[in-house]
Amino acid sequence: MKNLGFRWLFKGLVFIPGILFIMCSCHSYNDKKLQKEIDLIAARFVPDRRVGICNVKLEAGEKGILILKGETTSPEAKNEIIKTLYNPGKTLIDSIINLPDTAVNKKSFGLVTLSVINLRKEPDHTSELVAQARLGTPVLILKSKNSWVQIQTPDNYISWTEASSVKLLNKMEMDVWKDSERVIYMDNSGWLHDNPSDNSGVEGDLVGGCIMKKTGELKGYFSVELPDGRAGFVERQKVMNFNDWKLVTPCTEESICSVARTFLGLPYLWGGSSAKAVDCSGFVQSVYFMNGLILQRDASLQALHGSVIDISNGYSRLKKGDLLFFGSKVNENQHITHVAIYLGNMEYINSSGRVMINSFDSTQTNYNRKRKNSLLAAKRIIGVKNDPGIVPVFKHPWY
Repeated sequence: MKNLGFRWLFKGLVFIPGILFIMCSCHSYNDKKLQKEIDLIAARFVPDRRVGICNVKLEAGEKGILILKGETTSPEAKNEIIKTLYNPGKTLIDSIINLPDTAVNKKSFGLVTLSVINLRKEPDHTSELVAQARLGTPVLILKSKNSWVQIQTPDNYISWTEASSVKLLNKMEMDVWKDSERVIYMDNSGWLHDNPSDNSGVEGDLVGGCIMKKTGELKGYFSVELPDGRAGFVERQKVMNFNDWKLVTPCTEESICSVARTFLGLPYLWGGSSAKAVDCSGFVQSVYFMNGLILQRDASLQALHGSVIDISNGYSRLKKGDLLFFGSKVNENQHITHVAIYLGNMEYINSSGRVMINSFDSTQTNYNRKRKNSLLAAKRIIGVKNDPGIVPVFKHPWY
């Protein structure tokens, strides 16, 4: 009897953990199913993590409580997740942080304080350079980490930069900046002088697209103030009233090609998007910005916008200023890796090693066989309206 009882006890001990294991497995399965639904919603509302954030995880608390943790730049995604997971018989705790995190950072706006700042993928000096931003560019401060801030630029691109290179502002302070008389630097490069004189010293450098507050005028110079409070002088003929510029600057075929040619010889830099150095998409973005349009940051993002130009039978339908996209194609999937601006007469200008002009004409010395064979698509930007990836500066609320 003793042995029989022991055997039943042993079986019971084995059986009970088996039940617990099954229960835990079902619970885990439900959690995984719900997490998959969350991930699908995140992918629908934020399909590209370069221009949006939706990192939400589900955790199971005590007594069947469900806890949502994470962060997102899309309030719509958050609402859809909560709506999908809502169950009258369950307690759902919402711990999702809306970015920018105004509970931690009261000053959720910022202005770039240097001629050009580097934007990195992660908050580390060794991290990949993904873009740049120019002096006076308005940004959204998503969150901070140590001496870094995560920002979103007017093209919606998300990156990290050093906190010291951005002046943090609240909404009222940003409105004061927008209401001030500002000027935009029109030359590709130049200097902020310490005196209104040809023989003056310098306070810093400038590149095309830098925005400053005008404080006065003296001897052919404008006195200006930078977002961080530094002051100096710029030659009057090298700047333009910002409000006038954003309202009257025409984006035409000729103006695009003219500005593009001023970049000739500029060195290539992965992540470069200023008149100091550019990668292929940074070059295109910079040229179009100086013509009053904000384009997306990367070539693969730029390729999603604009009107399609049929190039299946050659280049006859192309117009000056159209964007050309290059890369590889597997089945019907295109992998865009390069972008250029069409100049007409079978020529295009692009940043490849340096900014240069190439041709599709095999009889010309600047013919590039590789580019011709890898041409995938063409898009027209000029004249396109109501496209979220082609935004006139005067319509952008941050400017």
